[in-house]
Amino acid sequence: MSVREVRIWRRADARQTPAILIEKNGIDGALLLQNGSIATLDSAAAEVERRGYVKVMDSYGLMGVLRITRDEHVLVAVTGVLSVGQLYGADIVKIISCELISLRTVGSVECVDPRIIDLQRLLSSGMFYYSSNPRYDITLCAQRRAANTGSDSRSVLVRTVYVGHRTGRVALLSRLSCERVGTRFNVRGANSLGYVANFVETEQVLVFDEGECSLVQVRGSVPLFWEQPGVQVGSHKVKLRAFEASGSAYHRHMSRLESMYGKVTVVNLLGRKEGERVLADAFRTQHKSSKLANTIEFIDFDYHYQMKISKDSLSHLVRKLAPIVSSNSIYLASDGNVKRRQTGVLRVNCLDCLDRTNSLQTAIGLLVVRDQVAALDLEKGKMYIGQRIEEILRDLWQKNGDLCSNIYAGTGALDGKSKVMIKQHP
Repeated sequence: MSVREVRIWRRADARQTPAILIEKNGIDGALLLQNGSIATLDSAAAEVERRGYVKVMDSYGLMGVLRITRDEHVLVAVTGVLSVGQLYGADIVKIISCELISLRTVGSVECVDPRIIDLQRLLSSGMFYYSSNPRYDITLCAQRRAANTGSDSRSVLVRTVYVGHRTGRVALLSRLSCERVGTRFNVRGANSLGYVANFVETEQVLVFDEGECSLVQVRGSVPLFWEQPGVQVGSHKVKLRAFEASGSAYHRHMSRLESMYGKVTVVNLLGRKEGERVLADAFRTQHKSSKLANTIEFIDFDYHYQMKISKDSLSHLVRKLAPIVSSNSIYLASDGNVKRRQTGVLRVNCLDCLDRTNSLQTAIGLLVVRDQVAALDLEKGKMYIGQRIEEILRDLWQKNGDLCSNIYAGTGALDGKSKVMIKQHP
């Protein structure tokens, strides 16, 4: 359970240089923020310094220091949290409220810049999470964490499952990249560095006893220079830059994916209507002309058209992708020893990378969970545990789709549960 263990003090004498003192329960010493610098104080010095301070608040933690203007910096303190579950012995906590504390003035920081109110609302929106245990870096998938990779640049859903006397966790973690942020229609495609809009890494994790097993999938906007200008709904027409302009960004994006995940398979769910057809054609053409065309497989699937023909079309696509997913494998570790590694990833996209993408990623997740259950030997003596975990994951994938959609589009997933009812094939 999270507790308010960070205490924040402000220098009482307004005639002196403004300063903030920060202490944390269980840690000797303190941090002193003054004149744009941060100093560490030992316990004795902190006790002396504190005599000239008044308490501001107790908080759950600190998000950092933000520069608002050239002269105004604020400390972001977490004042409200909600636990969404436990994973690896750590509470996974959603931030639901925060306070911005000026490092210069005693008055309200809202007077410095009216945008501060919007910033505070964003930071308190429930889109940000952290782990209560510093040894569990929530920004890293299990495989990269085992490799001691540095922190990455995110919706978290956790459920508890009981298998006889054993207790485990089923979790779905979606990590939204901070490299090209923005909402639908305002931010599309790639930037010059190859980072794309709405790029999300989703990890499906099962943890039982000392065993853990995970599958990673990614989604992201079509990695070309394109946009959808317009104000009225329906007026957002796809506009592409010249074909040659996107080549470098495309190569950087795909090369980065290969470096991070190994073998990449692109699954393009764009349709044949107007702008989508133009964008899909440009995507396909850019891929064919890329130096990576021989190493990255590109699969087209017109989701809307195929689903009109047959509701079983998605199941057919999943069966087509099954050998690729199997070849990519999953990450499996037991007692700290890595048994298997995931060597490739599916990169899925539609126009917004929301509903259609959610649908396919859900189906892939439900396909692979059987392998995860078998790898952890969970059905030994428990006939229905696999079915129970599938039911949990259906619910988690639906909620995950809603959360991803809320962040990028401002609304929940449009198709709700209808898109997660995928036929399973042996």
